[in-house]
Amino acid sequence: MVTDQAGAERSAFAGSPTILIDGRDPFAEPGTTPSLSCRIYRTPQGPAGAPGPDQLRRALREAAHTAGWTGGAR
Repeated sequence: MVTDQAGAERSAFAGSPTILIDGRDPFAEPGTTPSLSCRIYRTPQGPAGAPGPDQLRRALREAAHTAGWTGGAR
């Protein structure tokens, strides 16, 4: 849990909500300043408070592929 600005800087926390997959932020944008602020995600529908369902599915598929997971969808 990130509770202060120093913690945000130590962990490169990009704001809330931050979604981590295997400890990695699949939606990180280069040059983002770590902070305790609300996070804005770029979605096909425009700026939003969370990534869209298709963006989440894609991030999970990419992470599974990177990890070598070959199971089928359930």
